[in-house]
Amino acid sequence: MTGAFEIKDNVLIKYHGKENYIMIPDGVTRIGEYAFCDRKNLCMGIMQIKGVYIPEGVVSIGHSAFRNCWNLERVSLPESLVRIESFAFAQTGLKEIILPDGIRQFQGDTFQGCYHLEKVSYHGVTFSHRELWMNANYRMAVIIKSLRTDKVPAMEMLLKTGQEQAVIQSYEKFISRKNIDRLIRVAIEQKAHELQLILTDYKYQHFKFQNPADKLKL
Repeated sequence: MTGAFEIKDNVLIKYHGKENYIMIPDGVTRIGEYAFCDRKNLCMGIMQIKGVYIPEGVVSIGHSAFRNCWNLERVSLPESLVRIESFAFAQTGLKEIILPDGIRQFQGDTFQGCYHLEKVSYHGVTFSHRELWMNANYRMAVIIKSLRTDKVPAMEMLLKTGQEQAVIQSYEKFISRKNIDRLIRVAIEQKAHELQLILTDYKYQHFKFQNPADKLKL
């Protein structure tokens, strides 16, 4: 035990305290499953928790770690984090979350039932979690993976859920010389006309393609 924290082999097993705002101790590398909720009592979370600071060095957050901590509004995630397991923050009061760029394993149900969660940011792109939940084809895990690898599917999914402005605000995060034509095609297919113009202009201004409009100039 380290104060209110039950820690074994650098794994936070259980929190037994009564604080509203928690700083997880340095040296912890993993937050274990059900660390902040009672799996034997319908996964009832610790109600008084409002904010959690997770230090650098933590690489994973276990299944249902903060599940049903209904009043949890703020979480600071470390850049060292690479894995967040299923339902880790399900049914919490989170309003906004910034995922570190190092995330490699992420489950689409991590934020299930987070009805107050408005914004999710990853790799410099901020999108509406609410809009994704309202869309039947929502798969956050696909967006997260695509933003890390091939960004075209991520942009397409965001456009399908009505988030053209989210893409426009960070359009340079999606663009490469290799994918610019694919991005323009997606914008055309999704009838995202403002984005189409922005991407087309970017292509000719930054990648030195010849603009067909130039041929019409006298």
